[in-house]
Amino acid sequence: MSVECTGRNVEVTPSLEELARRRTQRLERHLGGPATVRIVLSQEKHRFGAEIIASHRRRHWKAQEETAGNPRAAVSLAFEKIDAQAKRDLERRRDRKHRGAPGESIRKAPPAAERELLSPVTAAGGGAARIVRSGRRRLPAKPMSAEEAGLRLENSRLEFLVFRDSGSEKVSVLYRRRDGDFGLIVPEC
Repeated sequence: MSVECTGRNVEVTPSLEELARRRTQRLERHLGGPATVRIVLSQEKHRFGAEIIASHRRRHWKAQEETAGNPRAAVSLAFEKIDAQAKRDLERRRDRKHRGAPGESIRKAPPAAERELLSPVTAAGGGAARIVRSGRRRLPAKPMSAEEAGLRLENSRLEFLVFRDSGSEKVSVLYRRRDGDFGLIVPEC
């Protein structure tokens, strides 16, 4: 355990250092090993701020908090954020380790014809239908007309296209229907 406390315009008291050591020990219990923690306390007028940078096995977490009159509260709130970040990171790594081999879920999934026969209750409650995010996080909604979107969708293998209608400036969705035509969804808001 390595705890380094620094003060900018504020004196770091032994009680603050002891609080930092106790919270670092608690963090180490969650992480399962030694952690390095740097704390920078600052004061501007009546506000106290705490910036904490924690690292453990090539992982780094950072939190920054400000409170109105209590430096201990700022340190505690910043450590709460660090704890939450570390727990979330550990859960992600644990889930990634226990995830099946790539493509395994595809092999176990029922064929498309069987999926359509499942009732909506079974699909929603039984866990058969699930939301899978695409590889790309954000898709740009480019401005174009519905005809341009239709041409673009026709010449690609995509099943739907999100675009901003150049005439009305609304976000719209154009999708392939089962009968081969295209469907257009335009929100009213």
